[in-house]
Amino acid sequence: MRKLIAFFLVSVCLVGCEQAEDPMVAEAFHQKLYLSELKAQLPYFSSKEDSLLFTEQYVDKWILHQTMLAQAKRNLTQKEQNFSAQIMQYKEQLLINAYLQKLSNKSAQLTVSQSELADFLNETKPEQVPEYRNMVKLNYIKLSERSKLYKQIRDLFFDEKDRVKALNKLELLCADTIEYYLDGEHWFFADYIEKDLPLVFSTENIKDKHDIVHDGYRYLIMILDQKQQLQPRNAQEDRKMAHALLLQEKKVAFVSNYQDSIVQKAKSEKRAVRYPIGF
Repeated sequence: MRKLIAFFLVSVCLVGCEQAEDPMVAEAFHQKLYLSELKAQLPYFSSKEDSLLFTEQYVDKWILHQTMLAQAKRNLTQKEQNFSAQIMQYKEQLLINAYLQKLSNKSAQLTVSQSELADFLNETKPEQVPEYRNMVKLNYIKLSERSKLYKQIRDLFFDEKDRVKALNKLELLCADTIEYYLDGEHWFFADYIEKDLPLVFSTENIKDKHDIVHDGYRYLIMILDQKQQLQPRNAQEDRKMAHALLLQEKKVAFVSNYQDSIVQKAKSEKRAVRYPIGF
């Protein structure tokens, strides 16, 4: 029966519905799910079976969500349901992050010169002789040890159920206030990454997930893949990776310096004042 319902829903999504402009496909606790909402979430699938499976799972999740929401509202007091302070804090953080994102994207300071690139490469090992080098694909986030967003970021970062959606949310949370790398398509030389992360990738049986506190920062690291590859030092691939790392360093330094400067300016203009604290 459920497969027949799912088939009907997908068929309506694909060919349209002549009898109703936007028919309802599910209802739970006075909440309604309409065809237009389902169509907006339906990805392109090459097979009818995948479309059927997605539709069935989506409707089941929607009904579960509405059922749990109704139970929570029924069993929590008004005080327990009040998240206005957390919501306001979250909105304020998103606003700051969006501004820093816009600011750093426009900054002419965020360029890496050829001389800086050459210095970085020469610091590592300038020889052109090929050698087997450890390579790694990873995502990482570096944030303050006392970050109020830590738990929310950690739960999203290590979420394996819907990685794409989790990474999109992390992009909004992270912005430029902390250092992060969330692209899983590129390989990096492990010795480059070890310059910035408190982790040695040559260790045997290294774990996939790491939550490390080091020097006042917290590092969330997810290792996606590792390999050894015969590579010459200071080759074109080295230059691309070095450029990405130097650019990230400049971005973090730019944001940090900018924040310090505007705070000092605000204090000098008496727009921000610290008063003595007495106990």
